[in-house]
Amino acid sequence: MIKNSQEHQAVLVKEVIEALNPQKDHYYIDATFGRGGHSREILKRGAKVIAFDFDQQSIERAKELFSKEIDSQQLILLRENFNKMKSSLSNLKKSLNLEISGILFDFGTSTDQLMSKDRGFSFEAHDEILDMRMDDRLGVKACDLLKLLDEKQLGKMLFEYGGENDARAIAKKVVALRKKDPNSLDKVGTLVDIIEEVKGRGQRQKLHVATKTFQALRIIVNDELTNIEEALPMALEILRESKAIDKKIVSIAFHEGEDRLVKTFFKDIEAKNLGKIINKKPIQASEQEILENPRSRSAKLRVLAV
Repeated sequence: MIKNSQEHQAVLVKEVIEALNPQKDHYYIDATFGRGGHSREILKRGAKVIAFDFDQQSIERAKELFSKEIDSQQLILLRENFNKMKSSLSNLKKSLNLEISGILFDFGTSTDQLMSKDRGFSFEAHDEILDMRMDDRLGVKACDLLKLLDEKQLGKMLFEYGGENDARAIAKKVVALRKKDPNSLDKVGTLVDIIEEVKGRGQRQKLHVATKTFQALRIIVNDELTNIEEALPMALEILRESKAIDKKIVSIAFHEGEDRLVKTFFKDIEAKNLGKIINKKPIQASEQEILENPRSRSAKLRVLAV
């Protein structure tokens, strides 16, 4: 049975639980809480979760869905980027005895965010502002990038972060329009129209023609790859300092750039004898999960024992 594609579903949940092997009353970090699908399964096993998410909408939803767990302090929910987990844990340790047994990263963007009509993630929201900030405390929106980057910079970024083969042509048309009517670039629909003009409107393919460009802008606006580069060494340090046993870093990546960072980091740590890679090849979704949740098709799970 194919579930509602508009509703966010956590991916590789069974595989994550098998990798982390949550133990009763042990603490685990969910660095990318989202809808809390992975955290819910960890909590069901009597473990405790410290969860990070910098999206205010996700935090507000979690306070409703996990009110009981939050009240009992089985779940500690923090509105913060995961690259701040070290300092956040230091603050928590002032009042709690924390030994972290595992850390989970799910670098995918939630369906809720992608389908949100008022945040610029959705191709369908033509009249909305091209924002794309997951954290509304950030200063730069996607539309600001279209107004600020020169043609060469924009084309390079669309290709490197989105794998968009028509990046140069798209960048050229963006800059040409910017000279005539820069404020029109504030709207989602303007960019979609440019991309469709370059790539062809309504072509029959699995991905919307704007997918790669929107992905690139989202990654740049939220500085996603830099955040990962900063957070992975932090996660390792936290687990090496912990007195817990059977400690794991578990990563789920959907984008080649994200997965490359994780793979390289894990290999480097293993080479230094500071950890052991559990699965030499990434774990991917089963055919059944892909059928039920097509979004899981590109997910790659990697595990490092510390």
